[in-house]
Amino acid sequence: MARAFTTCSRRDNSVQYLILNDNFWQSVLPCIVQLLPRNSELVHCIRAYQQVRIMTGMHCMPSSRLERLGVFIKEYEKCCSRVSKKYGKDFDFFKQHATSHIIEDIRRKGTTNHGSTRPGEGFQQEAAEAYNQTNFKNVASQMDRIDETQEAIARIRMAIDKYDKQREVDEQEEEPELDDAPKLSQVNSASWRFGAPGCLFNSRTFEEYLGSIGHPVHEFDLLLRDFITEQFLDDRVSYEQRIQIRPFKCVHLMYQSLEDWRSLRDIIRCNPLFHGHTRFDSLLFNSDSPGMAFARIYALLRCTLESKRQFDVALVREYPQSNWKPRTEWVGCQGHEEVNSYSLMLMDYVIRDTVDPDMFLRADQS
Repeated sequence: MARAFTTCSRRDNSVQYLILNDNFWQSVLPCIVQLLPRNSELVHCIRAYQQVRIMTGMHCMPSSRLERLGVFIKEYEKCCSRVSKKYGKDFDFFKQHATSHIIEDIRRKGTTNHGSTRPGEGFQQEAAEAYNQTNFKNVASQMDRIDETQEAIARIRMAIDKYDKQREVDEQEEEPELDDAPKLSQVNSASWRFGAPGCLFNSRTFEEYLGSIGHPVHEFDLLLRDFITEQFLDDRVSYEQRIQIRPFKCVHLMYQSLEDWRSLRDIIRCNPLFHGHTRFDSLLFNSDSPGMAFARIYALLRCTLESKRQFDVALVREYPQSNWKPRTEWVGCQGHEEVNSYSLMLMDYVIRDTVDPDMFLRADQS
């Protein structure tokens, strides 16, 4: 069955876990699974509902996905029956009825993202605003004049905004580039781009920086040199040679979505202070082992050798599969425990973040 993952922890917050599940934009399932009784029907019902929601929200729905949606709906209806029998929950409400006709609606009208209740809302608000400015007698002619005035004001505002925007562009083009401005060399890649650069370090002083942000890596310099020796056989790095490091706080990952096969972009954060909190995102990466491989990023690094070779790496802690199980195991559930040891990974192996229907399809094919 399809599955993705969400982080959770034990009560003592000592160990971080990944729970593979069918929830992508919320984390309700892994949050409540340890609070509810064992083998809770509510957990299975929420999981089944999330599968239905994910499938109905996809922007591309070939017949194979519609058939899959039908399987999820049947499973969800069975779960609802069990919850009703055990807890007395009444599922006879308007939105619940959508499961009986959503597949036919998609076949006849297209995917659900093409439907909206918003068209016409703006007109109604403008009409109500104009009506309130009349004397409530013979309002048609008054509302016409008010609408003409508002349209003229809007056109003037648009013209001013367009002029201001073009003026800003012209000023930026005329501004001379400062000679002492830092110039960041770029590693040629079509699949990722680093953002939010930090200060330059060498491989020895960077270990002190990692300790200062709460992630000490013992003998980081040796770890990096061993990694370079393993990855670049033609570029031996002696202990005396300096390795220049520039850390970054985010990476833009480009990938092809399995949902509609478009080129999309993820932004993965690696920031010790992001809006007042630490943020080290998790990701999916290519691995020799079967199934999907996950890791949490603790540093994004651009390394420069004395030979002028540059390469981008991520300092990560992987999530191997764990024997730990939640109180209620649903079909396809897996737990992955974050290891304590750090390792380095070339950015070429990173695939993407772990949220949205694309990940649902990737997990479904694993």
